[in-house]
Amino acid sequence: MTTANVVYSGPASNVDPITRSAAIATGETILPGHLVVLSSGEWVGNTTQGGAAGICIADMNVIEQKSVTEALTVNDTAKAFVPEIGCTYNVVLATSQTILLGSPLTSSATAGQVEIAVVTGATPDQVLFVAEEAVTTTGATARIRVRAVATGVSATA
Repeated sequence: MTTANVVYSGPASNVDPITRSAAIATGETILPGHLVVLSSGEWVGNTTQGGAAGICIADMNVIEQKSVTEALTVNDTAKAFVPEIGCTYNVVLATSQTILLGSPLTSSATAGQVEIAVVTGATPDQVLFVAEEAVTTTGATARIRVRAVATGVSATA
């Protein structure tokens, strides 16, 4: 499990990752590293399980020097990273997950979190990330370092 106090992890040579800014919607509890989408021009935690269009990764509030464990403030403008293929991010992993290095990850139905992708069957999940470390969660979420992959890539191909 990563203990990094950043959301964007690398590469270090990319000093200007792609971001979008919007206000945090009323009623939302968004932590840095949560997957977010725009709804009526405001950030909300993504609740579409198995992948969704327009996903971004909420950044921490660096202006107020808040850490990755401090929730973003409702109605304040927050920055979120647009996942770039090959870049790494520290995101929030859902509870009850056993992730191995290289495991395919997708969005969880739990607002803003990621989980292991189901890559077999009639309707496989959309693989959004690949795990860059092994992490097991039980009764609590954890942060995990992931690498963004091309949306819709099959982990079995």
